[in-house]
Amino acid sequence: MATIFDPTSGLLSEMIRATAVRHRILASNLANVETPGYEAQEVAFDKLLAEAQGQPAGRPAAPPGIRPVVRADPDGVSRRDGNTVDLDRQMVKMAENTLWHNGLVQILAQRLNVMKAAIKGQ
Repeated sequence: MATIFDPTSGLLSEMIRATAVRHRILASNLANVETPGYEAQEVAFDKLLAEAQGQPAGRPAAPPGIRPVVRADPDGVSRRDGNTVDLDRQMVKMAENTLWHNGLVQILAQRLNVMKAAIKGQ
């Protein structure tokens, strides 16, 4: 995806998309908390983010796409009915994800405000 923004803004946008995907997966887990045999899902993008952050500083290349990977939650403990959704853990993950998402949106909005002020000459 071509962008007029710097690599950091592109990375912020990708991370916002990834937190939105994670939110949908966590909501699905919560919706299936009572479904027998349901296996809790998790979104893994932390490794990809670490790789993206490790890019050498002298390279102004476009950021690599952060592709969230949906997988079975490795911390899920199976109940008697085979369901691995722990309501408390899912709620904590949902709150944490919401904080990440809101923080990323605020950072990107601030960067856009700086760009807007520069365009207006303020």
